[in-house]
Amino acid sequence: MNKRKMHDRIRSFIYTEGRTLPLETVLVLEAPLEIVINDTRRILIMCTPGMIRELVFGFLFTEGFVRDVSQVDRFDLKACPRPGGDEILEANVRISGWTERLGGVAEAGRSSYSSCGICGRDGFDNLAEGLGRVKSRQRFSMEVILTLPEKLSRLQPLYERTGGAHAAVVFDKHGAPVLRSEDMGRHNALDKVIGAALLEGVPREDKLLLSSGRASLEMILKTVKAGFPVFVALSRPTSRAVEAAKFYNVTLIDMAKDSNRIYSHVRRVDPTGS
Repeated sequence: MNKRKMHDRIRSFIYTEGRTLPLETVLVLEAPLEIVINDTRRILIMCTPGMIRELVFGFLFTEGFVRDVSQVDRFDLKACPRPGGDEILEANVRISGWTERLGGVAEAGRSSYSSCGICGRDGFDNLAEGLGRVKSRQRFSMEVILTLPEKLSRLQPLYERTGGAHAAVVFDKHGAPVLRSEDMGRHNALDKVIGAALLEGVPREDKLLLSSGRASLEMILKTVKAGFPVFVALSRPTSRAVEAAKFYNVTLIDMAKDSNRIYSHVRRVDPTGS
């Protein structure tokens, strides 16, 4: 994880007991990141400037630009000053064997914002092109899964400071955290932790993903691409997410307000805790 600043202090006001008082508020940073592929393709992502290398590699993988991180021959990150004292992060990558037709997003100039995981894609029918079903037979104890939300609360330092960050965590079958990430956007947080798993060579077939955000279609597709068999979310999923989880053999669990609903492939969940 890099040491870039991920939050800032902003002067604000609070209304209390009939008065408006000045207050210093800590907010999560939102920064532009431009990914330049082979000096020809430019993609803009709004993100929180931490774990940038992991974010870029995870994004390139889950969006179909690379099939393996070994295809990335070069990665250079620099901060480019902008008028007014601002800066934009620029990640230059060289991908071996890459052509425009291999990219999963629309033509050059696509922008991806923190709340938008599939904005700018070539078309709905191309979202899951070439995606295979998850083949893992690993089972997970429900007793272990029930402990994960409380563990997550201790793995979100940025959220604790700002109240405005999402988290994604990889847990092993015993409930031990393996990798974690935070970002203003849930898609970015997921790409960061997937990128970290790829770069560190962490096996995914016996791990599960926990997200602080909602399980939507694109979140499930990223999970499938990375090969995780279980996705746990802290809020209710969308109907498309459930459909995708069923089709691609992902166990989707919702723990919103202790609902503990399992929407797909319940066979992977051991209710006895053995």
